[in-house]
Amino acid sequence: GSGSLRLVGGGSRCDGRVEILRRGTWGRVLAEQWHLQEASVVCRQLRCGEAEAAYSLPKAERGQGPVGLRGVRCAGHEASLQLCNTSLPQSVLAAG
Repeated sequence: GSGSLRLVGGGSRCDGRVEILRRGTWGRVLAEQWHLQEASVVCRQLRCGEAEAAYSLPKAERGQGPVGLRGVRCAGHEASLQLCNTSLPQSVLAAG
């Protein structure tokens, strides 16, 4: 559900940096480049309507703290970001 995904630091609940809830901790979602395909999936999952734009934040603005997902690549038709091609951060995998 959308409860495991949120946007932070933007002008509204449908704008901002993507974070995902994993094992009780919010972590950043990193993509090599955010495209409209990824944004469309996030907007659909959060019931925000059609994606209008996708942008990658400068490194200084990407935030600190844990990473929940990295390497996100979507085709654009997925029902949720978790169904896109992603890789888990090594620390999560190591923790089992």
